[in-house]
Amino acid sequence: MEQFNKYRSPIVLGVLILFLILFAFYMLGVQPTNKEISAQNAEISQLEKEAEILQAKINELKSNAASVDSEQQELLAALPKGDESEGLIIDLRGVSTSSEARLRDVSFILDEANPIQQMTGSAEVLFPTVKQIKMTAVIEGTYTGIRQWMEELQKLPRIVNVDSFNFQQSYEERSANTPESILTANVAFTAFYEAVTPTSN
Repeated sequence: MEQFNKYRSPIVLGVLILFLILFAFYMLGVQPTNKEISAQNAEISQLEKEAEILQAKINELKSNAASVDSEQQELLAALPKGDESEGLIIDLRGVSTSSEARLRDVSFILDEANPIQQMTGSAEVLFPTVKQIKMTAVIEGTYTGIRQWMEELQKLPRIVNVDSFNFQQSYEERSANTPESILTANVAFTAFYEAVTPTSN
């Protein structure tokens, strides 16, 4: 017991020094590592949030691209392969029958320019295969019949756009039998089609 009491002060001092060494090791070694790990965890969490935002943006862009592709497919599906000018003239006669306006004359010009590029003024061609037929028709009928003719024209399965129209002086006076006078209208319109590239043998 006396021997223990004799060495108690050095033992306590040794334990105290050992505690101080361990405390210094913790303060200088372990605690900075813990702070570094916390900072890294915070950084990883931030990166994960940014990755989620980027993934959401990528998904949105993919969805928009799919929507644009779908719209393009729908547009091209409404266009005949090739100009189909003969079929268009037959359609015009059908429009005349259903609208009670008479088609007196029609002329057309195949335009090789890309109409979408002309409208947008873009250097990039969005639909390179889309072409147009510029047409002018002389229609004879009442104002109601001619208006109905233009409405029926734009209801055709292929995409057709009325560009302009004008009426000429009526040549028949109104009477009890004909409450509306007969007019002649010049209608300019554009029909669109998809150009077919020839296949090589």
